[in-house]
Amino acid sequence: MTLIDIRKTPWPWFGGKADAAPAVWEALGDVEHYCEPFAGSLAVLLRRPHPANRPYHSETVNDLDGLLCNAWRSIQLSPEATAEAASWPVCEADLHARHLALVRWREERQIERLMADPHWHDPVMGGWWIWGMSAWIGSGWCSGRGPWVVGADGRIEKRKRAEATGASRSLPYLSGDGQGVNQPGVREPGVSRNLPHLSSDGQGVNQPGVREPGVGEEPDYHPMTMPEVRRWMRYLSARLRHVRILNGDWKRAVTSGVLQNLSVRKGGVCGAFLDPPYAYGIREADIYACDSGSVAGEVRAWCEEHGDNPRYRIVLAGFDTEHAELERHGWRVVQWYRNGFLKGGMAKQGERGTQQHRERLWLSPHCLGAAKQMALFETV
Repeated sequence: MTLIDIRKTPWPWFGGKADAAPAVWEALGDVEHYCEPFAGSLAVLLRRPHPANRPYHSETVNDLDGLLCNAWRSIQLSPEATAEAASWPVCEADLHARHLALVRWREERQIERLMADPHWHDPVMGGWWIWGMSAWIGSGWCSGRGPWVVGADGRIEKRKRAEATGASRSLPYLSGDGQGVNQPGVREPGVSRNLPHLSSDGQGVNQPGVREPGVGEEPDYHPMTMPEVRRWMRYLSARLRHVRILNGDWKRAVTSGVLQNLSVRKGGVCGAFLDPPYAYGIREADIYACDSGSVAGEVRAWCEEHGDNPRYRIVLAGFDTEHAELERHGWRVVQWYRNGFLKGGMAKQGERGTQQHRERLWLSPHCLGAAKQMALFETV
């Protein structure tokens, strides 16, 4: 089996903007510096239509979730080790054990080592996080808001949420053929099927001495780590080779010192795509491990302040009325959603699952014309 498209994250990401990517790049163009302060799945960066890793063309991404950033850095610097940790059968017990280990890893402030050393990363935890995201259902993975912890006797136990930072427990994803690193496209043909040895009393595990494994000789069985997962990680490692990965508050990624690098100061343009958590009231709370209901308003204020800068082309994602104030300042609004399962960002999640049609992109005044995408005011 061969994966058809490896220009994507190796885990599912609800709220990803893969289908919005063409409209984003239509608006930004081939900018000298691309910045994504809310990295998530990097769906837009990975679908950039222009050649990657060129001289004098820079890309910077940022996210507050250190486990996510550790996963990206692990893919970037240790793709093989990350692939080994991420390639594992879907097992409910392992899902809970790894979930608790990841939450504990965060509580032990291991994430701060990402800040202290630009080369430090933990590929095992990175691979486990990827595998868990692929086996988990819905939101809450590694949020630390669950009641389950490891007790003093080494067994999992349930406590009151206020007493400890723990994990939630749920069945692994079983409603499809697999997702992320567990999807059907990464699978190798199964082991050979032979009848057990029946012609004597002592063959196999019932006989002293050498045991037969029962699955045939090489190459009839495949390694635990799927070859396609290795190829996927190696591709992403090469794609991210020169991408700068920041871990912290989004404001650190949109200062003039970051956005206006040397190429921009010499006459180039910086393109920024901002996809903050949508405001509370129009979506469910606590969807993300690092969630906020107010950051969308802060991002809108930054966009309003910097939208008229000719060095910047800015695209902001949100629901239809969320950032309408920007239209008074010359911003255009574009509808991008597509019909389909889990399409349209977060708009099909939870009780508000009929909001898919509300997904919008706001384009700053210096963005390029969005061919193939009609501004809403032109269609009214």
